[in-house]
Amino acid sequence: MKTLRLTKPLRARIEAGHPWIYDRACAPISGVVPGELVAIADDSGPIAVGFVDPGSPIRARVLALDPRLPLDAAWTIARAQSAAARRTRDPLLVGCTGRRLVHGEADACPGLVIDAYDDTAVAVFDGPAATAFWRPRLADAIAGLQRGGQELRHVWVRGERGKRAQGDAFAGAPPATIAIAEDEARFAVDVRAGQKTGFFLDQRDNRRIIRRHAAGASVLNLYCYTGGFSLHAALGGAAHVTSVDIAPAAIAELHGNVTLSGLATTTHETACEDVFEFLGRAQARGRRWDLVICDPPSFAPNEKARGSALGAYRRLAAAAYAVTEPGGRLAVASCSSHVTEADLLAACPPLRARVITGAASDHPVLAAFPEGRYLKFLFFDVD
Repeated sequence: MKTLRLTKPLRARIEAGHPWIYDRACAPISGVVPGELVAIADDSGPIAVGFVDPGSPIRARVLALDPRLPLDAAWTIARAQSAAARRTRDPLLVGCTGRRLVHGEADACPGLVIDAYDDTAVAVFDGPAATAFWRPRLADAIAGLQRGGQELRHVWVRGERGKRAQGDAFAGAPPATIAIAEDEARFAVDVRAGQKTGFFLDQRDNRRIIRRHAAGASVLNLYCYTGGFSLHAALGGAAHVTSVDIAPAAIAELHGNVTLSGLATTTHETACEDVFEFLGRAQARGRRWDLVICDPPSFAPNEKARGSALGAYRRLAAAAYAVTEPGGRLAVASCSSHVTEADLLAACPPLRARVITGAASDHPVLAAFPEGRYLKFLFFDVD
């Protein structure tokens, strides 16, 4: 095993649980391939073992603090079993058949995401190094999930995160769509071509917040995708729900989910168009809603895009605020790890925040790893 030598004093940080080694914090290492195991050391000696990614700014991801630990099948099974057991005993997942089973670094499986939709597991790898390390260990990871109480019949591999690969059936081919339950809501999920692994599971607890505040309200859901917030608002007793998304397929799936959930179609209105154009026209007409939700795709996929992303969040929040009724409520979310909670707060109008939260309970965050808190959800009173 080759050694990755640190050039910055990171021992305490790594031992506290931070799982990433950036390229600027270590000496160059040659003759390694993505996913290869390396010992991580400083001038005082070995610290940890991880896998290396020579082409990424995240040069290595920490797997264990003991460099001598055998990273064998038993190790993989134990990591996945622990992750599954945490979900099995999570009361917030009762009544939900779509859930995250392995949340990468936060479940001590850096670079690996496994979601479950009913009895189908969907795996995604965060880059080529994670693919090289985890793909050969996937069968052991699935075995660990099953030992941890998860019932899985099919395994679909989406491939590397962010890539529109075809994917492949690792164990049994899942159906074209899988109906999942989220409390009383029902969603048909396309695990092969849908966003992320098929659905935005990370907003589950925030959808419940919207549901609790929707009674009797007119609701506007921007970037609605397949209707997560829209359905929960309707289930919470919203008088009328307007859903906006630029993708025709998403709007069509939203209509299907309304029917699947047994909701009245007469209280739902959809608009298939650009959100900024919709908001501009609504403001010109003087139209307002009691509750407005903005959950856009990532405006900052990388650090270079952060400046332009903050400008986009400011424009979106201002336009959404302009169509929110006085006395109403406004929700603004960001799924970019490059935009902090403070950044998002600064981009919003100076309002009173009722709730500030993040991803759902099956998307945990390590205390020593703030980079893992990618999702921010702000819920404001509009006076």
